[in-house]
Amino acid sequence: MTALFAPRSVAVIGASSDQRRFGGRPIQYLLEAGFDGPIYPVNPGREEIQGLKAYPSIKDVPGAVDCAILAISADVTQQTVEDCIASGVKSAILYGAGFSETGAEGQAKQDQIVATARAAGLRLLGPNCMGLMNPHAGFYGTFASALEEGVPAPGKIAVASQSGGYGGYLMKHLFRRGLGISQWVTTGNEADVDIGDALWWMAGQPESEILLAYIEGLRDSQKLIAALDRARRANKPVVMMKVGRTAEGSAAAASHTASLTGEDSIYDAVFDHYGVHRARTTDELLDIAYALSKGVLPKGPRVGVISISGGVGVQCADFVSDAGLAMGSVPAETQVALKALVPHCSPANPIDMTGLVTTNHDIMEKTLDAVFASNAFDATLIFLGIAGAAPSMARPLQQAIANAHSRAPDQLVFVSVTADPEMVREYDAKGLLAFEDPSRAIAALSALAKFRETFAQPAPKPVAVPAAVPLRIDGKLNEAQAKALLAAAGVPSPKEALAKSPEEAAKLASEIGFPVVVKVASADILHKTEYGGVALGLTSADAVRDAVETMAATIPAKLPDAKIDGYLISEMVKGGVETIVGIHHDEAFGPVVTFGLGGTLVELLKDTVCALAPVSEAQVLGMIGKLKTAPLLTGWRGSPRHDIEALAKAVSGLSVLAVQHADQISTIEVNPLVVRTQGVVALDAVIEIKAK
Repeated sequence: MTALFAPRSVAVIGASSDQRRFGGRPIQYLLEAGFDGPIYPVNPGREEIQGLKAYPSIKDVPGAVDCAILAISADVTQQTVEDCIASGVKSAILYGAGFSETGAEGQAKQDQIVATARAAGLRLLGPNCMGLMNPHAGFYGTFASALEEGVPAPGKIAVASQSGGYGGYLMKHLFRRGLGISQWVTTGNEADVDIGDALWWMAGQPESEILLAYIEGLRDSQKLIAALDRARRANKPVVMMKVGRTAEGSAAAASHTASLTGEDSIYDAVFDHYGVHRARTTDELLDIAYALSKGVLPKGPRVGVISISGGVGVQCADFVSDAGLAMGSVPAETQVALKALVPHCSPANPIDMTGLVTTNHDIMEKTLDAVFASNAFDATLIFLGIAGAAPSMARPLQQAIANAHSRAPDQLVFVSVTADPEMVREYDAKGLLAFEDPSRAIAALSALAKFRETFAQPAPKPVAVPAAVPLRIDGKLNEAQAKALLAAAGVPSPKEALAKSPEEAAKLASEIGFPVVVKVASADILHKTEYGGVALGLTSADAVRDAVETMAATIPAKLPDAKIDGYLISEMVKGGVETIVGIHHDEAFGPVVTFGLGGTLVELLKDTVCALAPVSEAQVLGMIGKLKTAPLLTGWRGSPRHDIEALAKAVSGLSVLAVQHADQISTIEVNPLVVRTQGVVALDAVIEIKAK
C-alpha cells in the first residue's frame, strides 16, 4: 500500500501536455508540488510533455516505477496492466470508466484485470476513480479540479471517499475552511483496494490525526472494521457519512456502487462500537472536522454560554440540552465578579453581559478572565452575532477574546459571529473556533464531547469464539430441537418434554406439574398461535389430552404439508420481563444480534438495539442500557431488579453459537426470553438452517 499512497517514482500513462485533461493534471500537480522523485510521462505520440521526457510505453521507462497512473480507456487497460506487471510496477491508479459500473461486459473486463494484477501482486486503485493524493509525500495522483488553484500545504485530515465527485467536493470545502489534508483517496469501483484498505492505511500514518470518510456500501465489512479498530486503538477520531439511510437511498447506493449496502441500523451499531461519529450532512462533517482540527477535546460536558443577547442565550441553553450536554453552574464568587463589571448583567449561565461589552471591550476581556479562572466550564461559547462584523467592534472584540484565551490556552472556546472569511481565518489563527450559527457550534462541540468519552474508555476487545464441530443437522428444526441447541449455548428452557400422543402428553404433564402449556412441534409451523397450535394454562391431564387431540385433528387440515413431530409439554412460566433475542445474517456484515423488549409488544414498541456478533457480556449490558424500556429490567417504580447479568450471558452465548456455525445457521430467534429476578428462561425458539 505504501507504493500506492507514498510512491517514490510515478509514471503517467496517457500523459498529456493539456493540463485540462485527465492525463495532464496529475503531472501539473506533481510538478507544482515539487514531487521528490522521477515522473515518467507515457504517450507514444509525444517526445516531451510539460517539460519532461516522454516515453512511448511503460516498458520503455528507464527506472523503477512505484505507481503508474492509467489515464486511458477501458479497452486498452488490460494490456497496459500486463505491461506494467512486466515492467515491475508496484501499484496502479485506474481513472478510466467502462467497467463493472456499466454491466456484465464491463464487470468481465474488470474481473480479468483484477485476476491478472493479483496474480502478480500489483495493487490497483479504481477503476472509475479520481485517484489519490498524499501532500506529505508530495504525491498528487489525481485529476481533481479542486487543485487547479494550487496544491495546498499538508495537513492532518485524511479523507477516503467511494465517490470521486463527492471526494473532490469535500476536498474543496476543506480547503475553503483552511483545513489541510494529510491523505485523500477515492476508491471508485473498488476492484482491489477498497474503502477499508484505504482507511486502515491512513489510520496508521502519524500525520493523519483525523479521519473523514464517505461510504455507500461495502464489499468487505471486515476490512472496514479492521480500519475502525486501528483508528480507535490510536484514539483517532473518525467522522463518517454513510448514505442510503432510507429504502430509496439504499437502492440508489446499491445501483451506484454495486456493493452490499446492508441494514442501516447495523452501520449505526458498528459506528457506535468503535466511537465513529456518523454525520448526516456535509456541513456537519466539515464542522466537526474543523472543531477537531484544534486538537483539543472538552474535559467534560459542562458548557458555558456568554452572550450579548439574552434571547440568544436562552436558545443556546436549548441547543446544549438537545445535544446531551450540560449547562455548567457559575460559582457564586464569579457571579459577584461579573456583577462588579456590569451591574445589570445576568451572571448565571447563560451569562448575559448585555451590549455593553461591544462598546467597552475591556469588559469582554475581564469577563472571560473571570469565567476561565472559575474552571466552571469544559467549553465556552461566546455569542457576538453581527457585532463581530461591525468595523468599529470586530477586531477589538476579537483581540479581547484572544487576549483572555492566551492566558488560558487549554480552554476550548467557540465564537458565534457573523464575519467575513478573512475575519474567520483570524479567529482560527488565534486558536478560536468561529461559527456563524450557535446551533452548529454546539453540535460540533457535542461530537467532540462524545469522542472524549470514547477515548476515555479502553478500546473494545474481540470476543473469543471457541472452535466447534459442525452441527449434525438434517433439514429444519422444530422448537424442541432448537431449544436443545440453546441449552448447549447456556440458555435454559422450562421443564418440558415432547409427546407423540394425547395419552403421553397427559402423562408428561402430570410429571411436570400443572399448569402447563401445550405447543405443536413442527419445523414447518413458525407461527403456531395462528393455526391453533398453542394452548396455555392447562390445569389437568384431561385438558392436556383434549388440547392435543384438537391440534391433531385441526392443524393438518389447515396445513396439510406441515410435518408434525409431536407436542411440546412445558411448565407454565409466570412473571418476569419478556425480551426478544434475534440473530440473523446481514448481507454486508454477517451474523447480527438484535435485542429488545419482547413478547407481544415487540412490534408495537420497536425498542431494540443491535450489534455485530459475537458480543461480550459487558457489551450486552451496554446494549440493555440503550433501551428506552431498560428500567423495566433494572427496576421501575418499586418493581424488582431482574437478572440482567444472566440475560447478558445468554445473549452473548447465543451470539457465539451463531458465529461458530455461521455457515449452517441463518436465523436464531428467542421470543420471549423471560428475564427473572434470578436467571432467564427461553419460552419459544426458532432456528433456521441455511439451505445446502
